[in-house]
Amino acid sequence: MRHLNILTFITLFTLVLTGLPSPCHAFQSHPAPEGLYVHQMSHVLFIGALAYLYWHLGKSSLIASRGWHYMRLFCLLFLVWNCLTFAGHASYSYLSVDDFVNMGTWQSKIALPVTPLKLLYYLTRFEHLISVPAIFCLFIGLRLFYREVCAEEEK
Repeated sequence: MRHLNILTFITLFTLVLTGLPSPCHAFQSHPAPEGLYVHQMSHVLFIGALAYLYWHLGKSSLIASRGWHYMRLFCLLFLVWNCLTFAGHASYSYLSVDDFVNMGTWQSKIALPVTPLKLLYYLTRFEHLISVPAIFCLFIGLRLFYREVCAEEEK
């Protein structure tokens, strides 16, 4: 009976939380230059961590598993994503409001004429073409690890 009360409480609590949503503020701007500096530093640290992990996995004898190959590919793709995103943040900081049309709306566009800086910023906006396959490689690698563990437990 006690488990039923706990389950009822959890269900009601979940319904209340999902029924009374509040803004989650998923997109946050970084105030003044300090926020951007810290954000860019985190990209640099993440690049270093991924480069080290990629290098370490290449030298390690653990690479016999297929899952580790996907993990290395994840590191490489996410490293490229971080470099691309870093360049995108840097290029955006050199652009002004006049470089955009309808800025702040879903119909925002880059104003003509197109300069190399605007083109760089535009190309970096396609970062999802690298981050999504990277996360997919992470998923496949972790799934392969899970299957290996399950196969070992069955023996």
